[in-house]
Amino acid sequence: MRVRGREELINLINRALDIQGFLRSVEPIVSDVRARGDAAVIEYTRRFDGVSLSRLSVDHEELGRISEGVDEEVRHHIDQAMDSVRTLYELMKPPNVVHVYNGVERSVRWIPIRSVGIYVPRGYFSTLIMTGVIARVAGVEELVVTTPPNKDGGISPEVAYVAFKLNARVYRVGGPMAIAAMAFGTESVPRVDKIVGPGNLYVQAAKLVVSPFVGIDGFEGPTELVVCTSPGQNPGMVALDLAAQLEHSGAVGVVMTWDEDYLRKVEEEIDGLTNAPYFSILVSGPRECVELINELSPEHASLWGLGDYVGYVRNAGAISVDTPSALIDYVAGPSHVLPTSGSARWRGTLTVLDFMKPLATVRVVSGESSRGMFMTGHKLALREGFRIHAKSLLPTE
Repeated sequence: MRVRGREELINLINRALDIQGFLRSVEPIVSDVRARGDAAVIEYTRRFDGVSLSRLSVDHEELGRISEGVDEEVRHHIDQAMDSVRTLYELMKPPNVVHVYNGVERSVRWIPIRSVGIYVPRGYFSTLIMTGVIARVAGVEELVVTTPPNKDGGISPEVAYVAFKLNARVYRVGGPMAIAAMAFGTESVPRVDKIVGPGNLYVQAAKLVVSPFVGIDGFEGPTELVVCTSPGQNPGMVALDLAAQLEHSGAVGVVMTWDEDYLRKVEEEIDGLTNAPYFSILVSGPRECVELINELSPEHASLWGLGDYVGYVRNAGAISVDTPSALIDYVAGPSHVLPTSGSARWRGTLTVLDFMKPLATVRVVSGESSRGMFMTGHKLALREGFRIHAKSLLPTE
């Protein structure tokens, strides 16, 4: 769809990402799972997925058997992808900090979250790589994986293989009921401390509903890609980049350039690859391209022939420069769990920090040197009207 101006584009995208109706739909499901546990999960799985389950868990031995169905070549490439993610995120682990200031030792230790739930859409083994590997690098003790069952009640061999390598606990349940089960716990599914992972709008709405009770990575809605391309770039490659992301259900795609004839060629190439809807717009030049990317704050941004402008993009989950964004989806290294729906304005790609928390500790190491610190705290507490705070710091004053 050709868009006439930036205001029209922004309004169209905002309407495409409205989730209020989804929130109303999932709230009763979440409440029911919280109240009835496994029975509710099994009932909704039968209703929504058409699968009757006798048990939710996939034990480690079963994971091993299912994993044997993975082709040897695919297994090799999964291992390569896991190694790519691991080596990048090991470099991101933050150091602990210890510092003495005026007789008071202040320290901040990075502590792994104990238990993390990962939602894996059916068959999306790449999602488990892009979440579970990072969680293990961070030091997470317990990984709980939920993934929708196949019609026979089984799960994807590739998902099983990755889960087996990560020593994760796996449950064959999807949708809002999986999110509720991990948030509150059931007879089978353990309660976790944080839930991460992408999924459809029902899944993401459920994450928002449970967020007062459990940590979440954010709203990871339908995938988004904004492509800014310089005229003269291969229109076929640009079209493939956008069309690849449009393979995802409900994806939002935008292509921008400043030459009418070139944009028409790109549109023709895209239309030859997919019937999925997308937006195209003419802009005044590369500067306006970057301004629009920052305003839209998309999950993915692609710059074709515009590498010099990458430093001006500040609001995007991940940027691909003269490179298909699909490389990030599988093997480049950065997690493909990225901010959507404009949330790239305040957060970015999943990292080890999403699986860790800073724990502060203070202690006096020199009573004489620290007296000035206590006096400062005493005076500030009095100024704020907290008399007992002040007295606890200097009882004799």
